[in-house]
Amino acid sequence: MAMVMAMVTATAMVKEVLESMGCAARISPRSIPGEFDQAGRGKDRLTSCRRVQLSPSWLGCALMCIAAHAHAESWRIMPSIAVNETLTNNLFLTSTNRTSDLVTGITPGISIEGRGGRASLRLNYGLTQNLYARESSQNNLQNALNAVGTLEAIEDWFFIDATGTISQQLISAFGQTSPSDANINNNQTETASYSISPHIRGRFLSSTEYLLRYTASTTRADSSRVSDTTTNQWLGRINGNTRWGPLSWSLDASSNSVQYDIGRDRDDTRYGLTLSYRLTPQFQFSLIAGRETNNLVSLEDETYSDSGYGFVWTPSPRTRLDARMTRRFFGNGYQIGFSHRMPRSLFSYTATRDVSYQPAGVGNTGQGSNYDAYYAIIAASNPGLAPDAIRAQVNQVLQGRGVPADGTVVNGSLNNRPTLQKLQQLSYALLGARNTLTFSATESQQQPLGVVSGLTDDFSLANEVTQRGFGIIWGHQLTGHSSLSLSLNEQRSLAKGTNAVDTKTQGAYLLFSTQLSPKTQANIGARHVVSDGGVNADYTESALTGALSHSF
Repeated sequence: MAMVMAMVTATAMVKEVLESMGCAARISPRSIPGEFDQAGRGKDRLTSCRRVQLSPSWLGCALMCIAAHAHAESWRIMPSIAVNETLTNNLFLTSTNRTSDLVTGITPGISIEGRGGRASLRLNYGLTQNLYARESSQNNLQNALNAVGTLEAIEDWFFIDATGTISQQLISAFGQTSPSDANINNNQTETASYSISPHIRGRFLSSTEYLLRYTASTTRADSSRVSDTTTNQWLGRINGNTRWGPLSWSLDASSNSVQYDIGRDRDDTRYGLTLSYRLTPQFQFSLIAGRETNNLVSLEDETYSDSGYGFVWTPSPRTRLDARMTRRFFGNGYQIGFSHRMPRSLFSYTATRDVSYQPAGVGNTGQGSNYDAYYAIIAASNPGLAPDAIRAQVNQVLQGRGVPADGTVVNGSLNNRPTLQKLQQLSYALLGARNTLTFSATESQQQPLGVVSGLTDDFSLANEVTQRGFGIIWGHQLTGHSSLSLSLNEQRSLAKGTNAVDTKTQGAYLLFSTQLSPKTQANIGARHVVSDGGVNADYTESALTGALSHSF
């Protein structure tokens, strides 16, 4: 009874959120996680509200609500201004008739961080005006946003998460890959992604936990060649222990609805049961069974059976292996994660094979793989250190040694349809007294799900797109205020099918950074990039860069 009352109350709260967003919803307790009346569609099934439209204004309202619950003394608001100079010998990234130019980028920005007992907010925004000395007709404005907010609306029960990103994304994996946003690249478009996610979690009968989450997200691109998408997702989970101590269980239900402005809409509903048995304190084994209904590979809904197994092995506090394998409608799916930490280094590997609705990088509000790696190293080396102190040390290491927080080596590209994605990621981070070394390698294989006529994207050229990349970053702290970093990376995109395409981009980057004052930084750098193959992707570019930034 307690569980039913909790879900009914949460449903009412979620309904209020949806209605405030202009989405008329009909929710009944029997249809948890969600049953909506969709005018004109004639469907009465486990699905989500169609066409929930999110915008920066809704994100702003959600973040302001979160901010109102943070204590004033925990706020850190830091305006900034940065000026970047880029002298490039190939502004348009062409193979012939290269154009040299001096590009000035002026970026006013603001960084906001607030923490309270029941709320947190992290927001970074910058607006860059690019001015071209020779090609003034190309002057442009670029937005960059990374925002994450969380609110504990009702203590230990009702929560709201909100995110927002604006970044430059590739349209095609086989076009030019820009070494910087100062270059003029028709294969790149500004893309905005926003999401809001109210959810409840709690416990009843002392040993049973529950979770109910609704997420509405949207992705909008400036290019007409790319489809805008709206995603609505319900997720419900109940898990608990049994009278047999080593045995535990979990019931899961989820519903995904994805709308593409270009192409047809897709729906996916899943139910599953997981039984887990802890054989030893270090090893747990699980059996998985469920059902799935979707229209991902056909025009009409089809139902499939799911089955699989998984295990978690933790031979020591420094080593963890987590694996899950399932038999699904597309074949074998899996999720594998392995990590091993040494005193001053961290090695990690992940592999997945699953349905992907949007490319990697879109809507990603994390700090980045390098940030995560050094956070784990510093946290393990300083037990008991407060999270804020750990974050400060991580930022000091990254800035002091010229290492970017994000170690992404495969940029991905925007898709107009869901795909079956096989993804592998390998990373290594080493933290020394004055030196850091990071290595990242990624391989992504994507295949389109279903046949869609009239779409023009990478899958119009190939029935499989493979991207491989690696990057090495060495950072050295010269003095207490200066650092030198060297980066080498390579990305390759291959098309498998009738029209074989192979694009490879290699780059070398050298950067000297110095702290002129506690709030003023400067850097100078040089780069050389070579690109071969692809669709008009042959080019060589060299550039000198300089930047001066000040925080107020």
